[in-house]
Amino acid sequence: MSPGEQQVTKTVAVLGLAGFIAGLGTLLASKEHLTVRIVIGRAISSIVLGVTASLSILWYPDITLETKIAIACGIASLGTSGLERLYQKFWYRGR
Repeated sequence: MSPGEQQVTKTVAVLGLAGFIAGLGTLLASKEHLTVRIVIGRAISSIVLGVTASLSILWYPDITLETKIAIACGIASLGTSGLERLYQKFWYRGR
């Protein structure tokens, strides 16, 4: 594996872990009845949402890993429903 591939793998792993931790924290803070299925499903969603923070390089190519981690945590904390609400708010604002 080349050094560039190792860096990408490390970044994806760190962002996935950050998303997992942020999503798990949000889940544990809720008053929802937790089942194994809910915990696993939310963990997978949070990991994927955390990794999507790497897309921030499309807008800011020189972004640091720490900033990507912060974005990953924010996105994972919002979760899929929070992101959907934000999307609807900004998408339908001008219509």
